[in-house]
Amino acid sequence: MLGRVTAFAIGQDVRLVRGVVNAPDRRGVGRVVLWDGQQLDTSVAFDLPLTDAYGANIPSGDLAAALRNVLADCPEREVGEELRDAFGIPVIDACAAVHDFVGRPRFHLSDATQAAAAAFAVPAEPDKPAELRLRGFLLLDQATCRLYLDTPTSRDTPPIGIDLPLRDDEGSVVVGVTGTHAALPILLETGELERMRKDAHDPYCRAVYDLADWLTGR
Repeated sequence: MLGRVTAFAIGQDVRLVRGVVNAPDRRGVGRVVLWDGQQLDTSVAFDLPLTDAYGANIPSGDLAAALRNVLADCPEREVGEELRDAFGIPVIDACAAVHDFVGRPRFHLSDATQAAAAAFAVPAEPDKPAELRLRGFLLLDQATCRLYLDTPTSRDTPPIGIDLPLRDDEGSVVVGVTGTHAALPILLETGELERMRKDAHDPYCRAVYDLADWLTGR
């Protein structure tokens, strides 16, 4: 949630993270306080479970996606006055809604784009140099994102573009393309990636490779 404290946002329904704390007297529950970035009296706190129905930890990305869905389904008129914390912030129990989301995920394209790019993001202090490094990313349409990747030896050479699918065959948004991070270096080293090269002009890279069919098994 820390990255969403100063997230870029536009529009009338901006919600930024004001705080993240443990919910008092509620074991295994976190409390996320959101506000509009302008007036503190717009703040609303949401209690979120940290584990699923089977006791497994809920990934932070899933919690963020679940909270986004809770916001979409929770108009401000439902924010009651009966439960407020010590700072006067109204509190909504979103545990049931989060568990429902975990059971039937409904991700947004921004979740899928973030997950795809994060797989190649270089950590602040890597144990060893990454085989492929993230240089940039771009959401191409409602079903595809393009990652711009290079290698530690690329120097000033433009990166390559890798197109990844963000939806399954039924059109639902999927987060995390299984095996891409591990498979890409092998495809690049063996030359198999060249077979997936597409005829596309992109000023941000030197070549574009479409992995959509390869990843979906078409």
